[in-house]
Formats: sequence, structure tokens, C-alpha cells
Amino acid sequence: MESPFQQFPKLNTKLVNLEDYMLRLIELNKNDIINEAKGYLHSGRFLHAAFFYLFSSFGEADKLRENSLQSAAAASQMFYIRNELMRKHQAGPDAINLNFMVEYFSDLIDVEFRKCSADDDDLQGKIDAVQEITTNQLLADEEMIKPVEDIAEYIKRVEARSAVMFEFACRFGAQAAHASDVLIDSAGEIGRTIGIAYQIKSEIFDLIGINTSENEFGPLYMLQNGEFTLPVIFAIGKNGNDFMNKIAEAGRTGDKALAETAEQVIDSGVDAAQVMVKEYKDQAIFDINMLPEIPEKQDLKKLVNMLL
Repeated sequence: MESPFQQFPKLNTKLVNLEDYMLRLIELNKNDIINEAKGYLHSGRFLHAAFFYLFSSFGEADKLRENSLQSAAAASQMFYIRNELMRKHQAGPDAINLNFMVEYFSDLIDVEFRKCSADDDDLQGKIDAVQEITTNQLLADEEMIKPVEDIAEYIKRVEARSAVMFEFACRFGAQAAHASDVLIDSAGEIGRTIGIAYQIKSEIFDLIGINTSENEFGPLYMLQNGEFTLPVIFAIGKNGNDFMNKIAEAGRTGDKALAETAEQVIDSGVDAAQVMVKEYKDQAIFDINMLPEIPEKQDLKKLVNMLL
């Protein structure tokens, strides 16, 4: 499969080099890397590293010591991978392998942070930041299955659950290249906006892809697990609180009821969710337009348009 970043030649080269660097860093045989991690280690999926590199261009990357930026990018991407692995729940021998990979990535993240930190205080600040994000992200996962009808509350959950990773990658990219404090704050805000839109877009794609097979309802897992996604919240608002009970019952009464309920969510929730995606996308593009004029600024807007 062709990498989506090939249309960004300069960026794509950095991501391919980052993939090679990370695979050398991991120093495990391919058979020792669990399947859950393998897919994340291809440069075509380095979305967070892509934003990291684009925002690093707004700093003084040319003045950094050799490989410092690559170490920071590796730490950022491995941080995302590590947390995705942490959020997977498995039992038995698979759980042992998963826990090993989580701990292994944690050690590598600390090593790369040390390479790109000015001193021990700077290093500790990075470690504390990722620990706080991880704690809040795991708590947000638990919140997603609790009933919610308020859109503002839903957005708070998404911020802590997935948008925070985009915010971190963008902010850390600018910070690692010693950009100004104003630009670092702008990078974080733009990353947060993109992250919220990306999460909503993902929920929409999960819903509208449900009818690919009569016997396969994989994308229905959100409804089946009772996750309160934005299309569901809009559907409840349109159909009344009784619809919330219908969703819960459908998850217990078979695929047919589940599919019918999902169709109602699509009919009454997806369009409104799409409108919100566009609003966040427009906000992100507006904020990017306020950034200094450098070539990477156009790539940043192009990536946002491609993604959202």
C-alpha cells in the first residue's frame, strides 16, 4: 500500500528515515515484535511524527545538535504506539507479550528523551508530561462508556483520550526545535483542534462502514460496547432518551437489531457530526494561516485537508 505521505517528498523522507532509526533502536527480531505493534512501525502510519516534523520547521532545527530532532520524533511516535498498546486488553500469554512491549517502549522513550534533553530537569519535565497524559488518557477510556448527552462533556473526553496525542506531537515538534513560546502554544492548540476533528471523523467512518457483510459487523463495536460517540449523542438528542436504552438493548439482542440501531444513528447523527468536523477543520486551517510564512506551512494545510 502506498504511503499517504509520498505526496510530501521532504516529509516522507524524514518519516522513512525515522522508521529505519526506530527499527534499529528496537533491536528485536521481527518475530519478537508482537503483531499489535508491527503495524504502527511503518512510516506510512507515522501521522503524529508527521505533525511533529512539520511544526519543528517553525523553530531552529538547523541549529540543533546532530540527531537530536530525530530522537525527539522517535520518542513522540513511540509514545503514541506505547499508549495504544497499553489500551489493548488481553489475557493469558498474549497479555505477557503485550506488557513486555509496553515496558520495552517505555524504556526506549526515556532513552530518546535523554538524547534530546538539555539537562536532567528538562528530561524529568518530559517524563512527567507523558506520564500525566497517559494517566488522563486511560481515565478517559473509562469515561467513554458512561452515558453522556452534553456535547461539551463529550469534547472533554475526546481531548483527554485522543486529541491530546496530536496536541503533544505538534507542541513537542515546535518545542524540540526551540521555536518561540507563542508558536509552541499555537502548535499545541492547532494539534488539539485537529485531534478532536480526527476522532469525530474516525467515529463517522466506523459507522458508515457497517454494512460491508451480513456476517461481519466489526465497526459496530462502539455501539456494542456502549461508547458514546458524537453521532450517537446527536441521535439521542433527535430521537429522545428512550433511544439510549434502545442502543443498550440492541447490543444484547443480536446483529440485526444492532445494525438497525446503527442505521438510525447514521440517519440522525452523522450529518451533524460532519458539520462539527468541518468547523474544527476550518478553525485549524485559520490558525495555521496565522503562522509564519515558511514552505512547510503549505504542507501542514495540505495534510490537514487530506486528513479531514
